[in-house]
Amino acid sequence: MGDSGVVILRAMDSPLVIRHRRIKVEAARADVIFLPSDASSEITLPEGGRFDCAHLPAYALASKRDLLKPIMMQPLAAECLPLQLLTNYAGYLLRQEYQSEEHAGMMVAHFYDLLPVLAQDIGNVSPRETPHNRMASIKMRVEQNLANGSFSITDVAEAERITPRAIQKFFSREGTTFSRYVLGRRLSLAKSLILAEGEATSISQIAYNVGFNDLSYFNRTFRSRYGVRPSDLRRLAAAA
Repeated sequence: MGDSGVVILRAMDSPLVIRHRRIKVEAARADVIFLPSDASSEITLPEGGRFDCAHLPAYALASKRDLLKPIMMQPLAAECLPLQLLTNYAGYLLRQEYQSEEHAGMMVAHFYDLLPVLAQDIGNVSPRETPHNRMASIKMRVEQNLANGSFSITDVAEAERITPRAIQKFFSREGTTFSRYVLGRRLSLAKSLILAEGEATSISQIAYNVGFNDLSYFNRTFRSRYGVRPSDLRRLAAAA
């Protein structure tokens, strides 16, 4: 690409071999590799097949570049949860039939927000270095536990070895609370799944998959957030 951005590669059908400058990296099928886009790379598929490629421009990574260093030029296993979220968001953006400007903007924002979370998960960056990294660690734990309906601020506090009050202060700086943030992430993920999966998964199952144990509460909060019931959103998306 010739800029100081990042290229993401994913081997789809077979192993992938990349030579970038003097570094050689091998990735198994479905693994993902982040590499700099400021120099040419040689990409080989020893067994044939195809790979996916995405370019993240330098201007979009300005505030995240240093945080991505731990994951550059190393294979990332497909089982990594933050990585799965990234690839799901990217796949959604490619599904034109479900995309609107509002939905695309939401998914792009989530995509870039998850980059430092992925870096911390893979690179084992200490969350105590800065408040920003601490918040990234907290948000990573939220993402990893969205499906757990009993997940609470106490669980995060114990894992981070800080008090629930300290966690609330972090969210207060962003103009929200821990519970509102978790609710928003669950609703956002539910909306994405409703739009992406069509009739393949029931509304009740989607609600359960994102941590709602009460379907009535899910329907009520979803309608309050988006102005439409989950079932109506699915119907409108299908009609569109």
